[in-house]
Amino acid sequence: MRITQRGRGLVGLVATGVLVLGLVGCSGGSDPAATGDDTTGGGEVITVGYVAVGPEGGWRNAHEQAVKDAFSAEAGFELKYAPAASPTDQKSQLDAFATFVNDEVDAILLTATEASGWEDSLALAQEAEIPVILLDRGVDAGDDLYATRIAPDNVTVAAAVGEWALTAFPDGANYYVLEGVPGLSVVNERNEGFEDAIAGAAGWNKVGAQTANWSPDEGKSVTETVLKANNNDIQFIFAQNDEMGIGAAQAVKDAGLTPGTDVKIATIDGTQGALEALAAGELSFVAQYNPFFGDIAISAVKSALNGETLEKTIIVEGETFDSPEAAQAAIDAGKGF
Repeated sequence: MRITQRGRGLVGLVATGVLVLGLVGCSGGSDPAATGDDTTGGGEVITVGYVAVGPEGGWRNAHEQAVKDAFSAEAGFELKYAPAASPTDQKSQLDAFATFVNDEVDAILLTATEASGWEDSLALAQEAEIPVILLDRGVDAGDDLYATRIAPDNVTVAAAVGEWALTAFPDGANYYVLEGVPGLSVVNERNEGFEDAIAGAAGWNKVGAQTANWSPDEGKSVTETVLKANNNDIQFIFAQNDEMGIGAAQAVKDAGLTPGTDVKIATIDGTQGALEALAAGELSFVAQYNPFFGDIAISAVKSALNGETLEKTIIVEGETFDSPEAAQAAIDAGKGF
């Protein structure tokens, strides 16, 4: 479906140097760098470029698969999937984005590896009249440059962790924060939500915070260091994703402590692994960061292509799980991923 006549002059601006990109095709096996033809010309298929993060962990895998499943050929889409060369490689994303503009896709989905550095790319898409839908992560750019951002509310999800922590530690605690990749909006928003929730509460002592890059291995190694440096006097760990929390639980056990008793660990995402760890008592609280919003993205793309004005933020709702029983019920209900 093509509803606008895009400026052909833009093609020359972005063509050089980006046509050799090795973008990965998804279900349709398409490679935007190799397929120069316009499959939307018949007015039936909506071509969508998906500038993704790629394999990063359970949440990312579930989310990107949900998007791929939703934007299927059966639903009337050709989805061109372009994961980053690595979860922190912005250049490959910028190149993929430029290729999609050059290919005159109908819309672009973007999950940015970094928040900054997107103004020029978004402006180019806007000039070409290609709507951009942000999925999950925000960017440091004017909201007039994209149609909407669809995501669970990181601030609200992290606030749920803080509110639970206040009930688990009514007298406060020494706590540590395992953060995601530095520079991402999600990291700042999760810090904001948690810190706001416990602000003013007595007895809360922040020992420190450090990135563990969403990784279980780094979550384990960072926690080992923190426990040793503080003579194991840490009562609570807020891990900004499940994988880091699971790694932290292993470090707690290796230190001769009992996770859930000596050190409580709260995480965000709601992967199957985290629900199983919660059911086993190794985690104490899991806040779901709902990854299943492919259908919402479809609605947003269609609305944008129809020229409708979207809310700048579309919130995806989630749940929280605060006990082994709640975790097991969630597992039984198929809520893990």
